Amino acid sequence: MVRFAVRWWAPFVVPMAMILAIAALGSARDHTWGSPGFAFGVVLALTVLCAAFALIVLTLGVVRRLPEVALLGAVLWVASLLGVTHALLLPGGVSAANPGSTVAIMAAVPCALAAALPVLLDQTPLGRRLAGRWRAWVALWLVGPVVVSVGLVLSPGLVHAPRAGGFVAVAVIATSLLGTGALSLRHLRLYAIGRRGGSLMVSLGFIAPGLATIAFLGAGALSPGWWLAHLVDGLGVLFAAGGLLIAHWRDRSLAIVLSPVLTREPLAALELGLTPVVHDFIAALEAKDEVTREHVVRVSELAMRAGERADMGPLALRAVGLGGLLHDVGKLLTPQAILTKPGGLTGPERAVIERHTLDGEAMISPYPHLAMVAGVVRSHHERPDGRGYPDGLTAREIPAAAAIVSVVDAWDAMVSDRPYREGMPRDRAAAILREGAGSQWSNRAVDTVLAELDEHGPVAAPALQRVGRSHTQGTRADAEDLLAACLPEPGSLSAAT
Repeated sequence: MVRFAVRWWAPFVVPMAMILAIAALGSARDHTWGSPGFAFGVVLALTVLCAAFALIVLTLGVVRRLPEVALLGAVLWVASLLGVTHALLLPGGVSAANPGSTVAIMAAVPCALAAALPVLLDQTPLGRRLAGRWRAWVALWLVGPVVVSVGLVLSPGLVHAPRAGGFVAVAVIATSLLGTGALSLRHLRLYAIGRRGGSLMVSLGFIAPGLATIAFLGAGALSPGWWLAHLVDGLGVLFAAGGLLIAHWRDRSLAIVLSPVLTREPLAALELGLTPVVHDFIAALEAKDEVTREHVVRVSELAMRAGERADMGPLALRAVGLGGLLHDVGKLLTPQAILTKPGGLTGPERAVIERHTLDGEAMISPYPHLAMVAGVVRSHHERPDGRGYPDGLTAREIPAAAAIVSVVDAWDAMVSDRPYREGMPRDRAAAILREGAGSQWSNRAVDTVLAELDEHGPVAAPALQRVGRSHTQGTRADAEDLLAACLPEPGSLSAAT
């Protein structure tokens, strides 16, 4: 996770932090841009626009019953409304110089982070308790800041402003950076898994207000640092709100995926980031053999759960999820008689079906966005003892994602019913996995998958159940047409093989 943070945050956060720090600390207080009246008008217009967008997001979340959207909308609303209060109390506006303007802007991010507690603490008992009462929590943070803002506007001198650069200001900066960084990293992780632009916008939007608080170290009013802090703060809120709105209007399925607050983030991100060609592959699998289609959907979900348990980074989680979903795509080229044969396979028949690893790799490799999982598809039948196929890899040579998919693939095949047989008892399947750990399957992968199954159980109602259905239903029903739609140009398959 640390490597991920450095790798992905550096291009965005480090330059912004350096710019803000240099502007805030290097600007002399007597070096100003613009008049107080101009500053009042610009900041008020920007903060009102932010508050309007935040209110739209909050309302959307409540009306559509999207807990995460409503909670994040409340976070943006708190920050924006206190920003409006700060603007109203600026000199040149409705009031003379007063401490209320500074108090409002310094309280904005910490109060917004307090509103974000159900999100920040989602894996704790307190976070789950608050998330279960998300409507009341959102209502509290919708009304509470209004009361505070009205109080500050009516009595701007009621609270003394902390000294710029003092202990309180430094504590506010540290809290703001840590909290907004956690929210930003959460959505940056979703971006890495699902590759959705909306997640990246939200990520950049949440870190920006935290960076803007660096100006509290000493930027004078109307100095370049002061202006830059307000610009970054306002644009951050607009980015976050815009990202959430784009994600909703582009993916109506958020209403279903996000209903359990923050419990299946990677799965939701993976599903929302699936491209049409992935949907076509899975639809083609269903048209050819529904049993195989249901199998890969379950494998994908359980493999991602195991990957999370193993603390895999977001890019590895994406590989595990997509690899689980596409690991049997090569069976689209396997003759139906062999694929659905109820008895044992002959030597030649086994050789044909074992080609599905190579065929699957060749089918997805020409697509740049799927090339990262080609190795998982190729190697999910390799064994640590070197007796697997197609390459006879040994333990250290097998990709970690392929090792997890291999265990989940075997587990699901053993416990699932088939038209010609019943699935075996789960304890028997677990015993077989333990017996084969270290030879047929990776020791670590077996331990991880079985621990996940012991704690949370098998996949009952797959979260990815709609993959390949909503995209193609009613447009193509023939398996050959579906296969032709998702295969690369003629000739590229044989060349890749």
